[in-house]
Amino acid sequence: MKSIINYSLVLFLLVAVGCTKDIDQFNNNDKSPTTVPANALFANSTVELMDYLSSPNVNVNTFRLWSQHWTQSTYTDESNFQLINRNINGEVMERMYARVLRDIKECRGFINANTTNSESVNNTQLAVLDVLEVFAYSILVDIFNDVPYSEALMGVDNLSPAYDDAATIYTSLASTLDGAITTLSGSSDMGDFAGSDLIYAGSTSHWTMLANSLKLRMAMRMAKYDESTSRTMAEAAASGVFASNADHAYIMYQSSTPNTNPLWEDLVQSGRTDFLASQTMADIMNNTNDPRRAIYFRNLDANGDLMSTGQHGLDGAYADFSQPGNVLEDPTHPGVLLSYAEVCFHLADAAHRGWNVGGDAATHYANGVSASMLQWGSDQATADAFLLEADVAWDASMADQRIGTQKWVAMYDQGLEAWCTWKMYNYPAMGVAAQANTSTPTRYNYSVDEYSVNSNNVSAANGGSDDTFDKVFWDVD
Repeated sequence: MKSIINYSLVLFLLVAVGCTKDIDQFNNNDKSPTTVPANALFANSTVELMDYLSSPNVNVNTFRLWSQHWTQSTYTDESNFQLINRNINGEVMERMYARVLRDIKECRGFINANTTNSESVNNTQLAVLDVLEVFAYSILVDIFNDVPYSEALMGVDNLSPAYDDAATIYTSLASTLDGAITTLSGSSDMGDFAGSDLIYAGSTSHWTMLANSLKLRMAMRMAKYDESTSRTMAEAAASGVFASNADHAYIMYQSSTPNTNPLWEDLVQSGRTDFLASQTMADIMNNTNDPRRAIYFRNLDANGDLMSTGQHGLDGAYADFSQPGNVLEDPTHPGVLLSYAEVCFHLADAAHRGWNVGGDAATHYANGVSASMLQWGSDQATADAFLLEADVAWDASMADQRIGTQKWVAMYDQGLEAWCTWKMYNYPAMGVAAQANTSTPTRYNYSVDEYSVNSNNVSAANGGSDDTFDKVFWDVD
């Protein structure tokens, strides 16, 4: 669902919060909950979360490269799975904890101290924050496995937080989502949050859908780890998830800085020519005659095929190969948190397992492919024709291959989710990177900074192992 909000107002509020003399002129009590507008913190946490997921900056987010959607043209360290040189793993921690989760915590404190709103409005706002918080922590678990949770964000009261067991964190997050769903489904008033809601403009019914869709995602992550819990979660969530592309969660960026999509900032504003279609992506899309090729990328060959360097992580002249498509160079290009297409593929997986999620696997699978086509500007007739391709048509005997591969393709521009899709299904087959001489790793290891400031706890995390080829708890095969 599209939401166009005045980011400039939000930015002003955040700048004002950080400038004492600006606050003083209003003669406010510096302990009042109105000193820092809670709605500004809500908006900022949303933007920080979305900016992280949208960014292709190799100092920040390498998942378009780790998912093998893209490779690099010249400087190929990140396509070859190097993390340390740029402290990329530390950057994830900083952005999630010091920005997203800190803003959520501070916002929650101001809401709890607010006696102006009704209790119902306060509870609704807290439930929305819970959904964002679950989103952020689930990302951290999916990337690292064990992370600080129960002792996180305590500031000077605890500068060395314990690393919680990842499966235990997921269980707690699922419970938090259940509470948020109950609250949101019984409310229609977000109060002053509505004007700062960059995703749904105050629609609690859509936030309920997002919470259920996130719950379904988490359920299907765990399907091979704990089938019973996964099934219970999926069946409970299924009736409340997104029903069309109109429902999915995204932010519409703006045409002027600083509110542009981070993609535009790195692909256009920077003037750099760093990224190409990965050979893995080229092989899969070419072999299925995927009509999204000319949307996802530009500079195709005369047959409409993608051109890549021959091996993931191998450098090549930018002009000689297929490059990220023009649609990604629009500063207003939306950043997607969770899409209807993703939901459909999760439902296909659940239905194939015989779970009671409504509908059948073939229909959900076709809906996922179609939703992706429509999301990227194609039409239903094109989607229907594509679904007849031999390596695309639904085949229950190859369910993991079909769902995994087509969900991976559909998650273009959502590199983290594409990488997680590969981890869930072991499809598509990832190429061996040219310099690393390995396939894609399955987790980020912890940063050097963590070992410097929290050595005992980080050393004990993940049973004492911190290899990028270790697996997060739900990745059991």
